[in-house]
Amino acid sequence: MVNGKPARWRWAAKLNKPWLHFMVLGAVLFQLQPVFWPEPKTVIPPLSEARISTLQEQWLASTGRQPTIEQTANFIALARDRDMLLQRALELKFHLQDPVIYQRLIRNMNFLQLGEGLPEAELFHQALSMGLHLDDEVVKRRLIQLMEQQLLADSPATQPSAADIAAAFATRQAELRRPPVYSFEHLFFTSDQAAEAAAIFATIAAQKLDVRSARQLGSPFMQGHQFTRQTPNQLARNFGKGFVMGLEQAVNQSRMTQPQWLGPIASAYGLHYLWLTEFEPPHAAELREVERQLIIDLEYAAENRALQCAIAMLREHYDMQQQTLKGNELTPTDGNDPQACQ
Repeated sequence: MVNGKPARWRWAAKLNKPWLHFMVLGAVLFQLQPVFWPEPKTVIPPLSEARISTLQEQWLASTGRQPTIEQTANFIALARDRDMLLQRALELKFHLQDPVIYQRLIRNMNFLQLGEGLPEAELFHQALSMGLHLDDEVVKRRLIQLMEQQLLADSPATQPSAADIAAAFATRQAELRRPPVYSFEHLFFTSDQAAEAAAIFATIAAQKLDVRSARQLGSPFMQGHQFTRQTPNQLARNFGKGFVMGLEQAVNQSRMTQPQWLGPIASAYGLHYLWLTEFEPPHAAELREVERQLIIDLEYAAENRALQCAIAMLREHYDMQQQTLKGNELTPTDGNDPQACQ
């Protein structure tokens, strides 16, 4: 009780000040400003017709066919995402911090013979003021790469578990099946020597020459004479598919149990007599053989998913204006829904 009045009345009288009400109301409105009056989002504009035409020409050059509407929508969406990543990298000022970009812009200035004799730091700032970082494709690709790395650092991909590896191994058995492997040395005869090849080989067999001595009776072979643990695909690159088919047939007929001569086997180059030292038939892969490959594939897929989800979430912070192509709205078919990435 103060002067006959309760203390709470005294405090109420102190709080009943218009200037105090104004300050409190101003502070509340300041805090609520982003809610009721948010800043406009940065606009990522649609691609121009000229840029779309360039992308279509690049597609045609790489695939040999014109892109469909769906394919066009997807590579346009990819280009717009890259524009967004570039914009975000510039907002984060990555171009001011990266040594690769620093050296690239200095080299550009020297190439253009601008600011000759100036220190590197001054050349760099002049390049920025001239907007060279916005016109150089190498710099832009680097900024996009840095932004992707930042997104993955903020939202890292999950590492594959033992269960993930086992599931991938189970579902990819047919793909992971190990091909046959062959080890051999060979005696080569050109097409012109085909008539005498049989007689020469008969001499080799009669005299029981070893393969190194026998090789002296044949012709040089550009790809070499000794091949170790080669798969059919590897052999096809050196001898052609016909040779591989002949080799498979000869091995099946020989039922190999020890090193032996096979042939003649024809290739795109001539005839070959093979001293086959090892044959390992095709077999189902064991997990230990392919585990590292599975881990790499799973990590790559997880990283790609994480990046695509991070990009989808980033789109929510920009005004991605609707893209049209010849008056039709385009909707990509392989985009990520940010809600699906939660």
